[in-house]
Amino acid sequence: MASPYAECLAMHAAILRYIDQVARMGSIRRAASALNVASSAVNRQILKLEADFGTPLFERVGNGVRPTAAGEFVIRHARDTLAKWQSTCLEVSALSGDVQGEVRVVTIPSPIVRLLPRAVGKTTRQHPHISYRIIDASPNEHAEEMRAGRPDIAVLFIDRRYRGYQVAARIRMRLGAIMRPEHPLAKRSELTLTECASYPVVMLNDPWILNATAEAEFTHSGAQFKALVVTNSLAMTKESIHAGLGVGFFTPLGFVDELKAGTLVHVPLAEPDLSASEIGLLIHRDRQSYPAVRALSANLVAEFANMEQDLGTLPQYGDGNSFKAARSG
Repeated sequence: MASPYAECLAMHAAILRYIDQVARMGSIRRAASALNVASSAVNRQILKLEADFGTPLFERVGNGVRPTAAGEFVIRHARDTLAKWQSTCLEVSALSGDVQGEVRVVTIPSPIVRLLPRAVGKTTRQHPHISYRIIDASPNEHAEEMRAGRPDIAVLFIDRRYRGYQVAARIRMRLGAIMRPEHPLAKRSELTLTECASYPVVMLNDPWILNATAEAEFTHSGAQFKALVVTNSLAMTKESIHAGLGVGFFTPLGFVDELKAGTLVHVPLAEPDLSASEIGLLIHRDRQSYPAVRALSANLVAEFANMEQDLGTLPQYGDGNSFKAARSG
């Protein structure tokens, strides 16, 4: 039997869903397949609506379709209406304690290690019918996701360009060099990138936060990183550092357990551009009231606070000057 939430969504005007799906797929046939209805039914509804408006909504091109100027207006209305209807269905469903829906999260790699799994685990125990789509993408993909407003929640370095999102919590911490405790640089209180370049390094495939600063510094010092391992996997990076293959560059966020155990060491970088980084919990302003988004957000805020406490147990962060977690707004 379908859930009340699913039935609520299904009962809304079919034409709105048809228009939205045709625009997404660029094809009436593919949209009909995704909707599990006959393509003739979708085509008939669109033709009827075009007759009512007295203007085409889609231009037939090759094996597909593309929206006309009038179609763009109708598509925007359809999507706005469907989003509001979905919100209404979720709110009504939540009144009975049955919180449902999918939460889309975009994140940098480090929070995937412990922060996000803990928050998702707690939320799942509270509301087992919520599902999650968690995306660890490259910085360029992060920017595109945020510009399009697709994520409900993001855990990223704070960027003022993300105006459609509210910062619900933040952690301020220093980017540093992470290495084994017996590494020659491990006893230093801080390091420059030029000093680190004298040793092999382990790099994520797109170390974007380092790029501009490293380029500027290396222009003057003549240094260059000797990357022994380059990977797009945080897990591979951690294992490579553990194996003593090189130095990695991260905030402590994804390494708290290792730093507490003393198996790895974090030495802050001295460059002013890198000395303070803010990782934020960003919530889409138009979706922060959705029950599923609200449930996960609350647990993420709690995990940000727990991370602050964990960082406070590390000797190099115990003075409170290197990090800060706070609620905002």
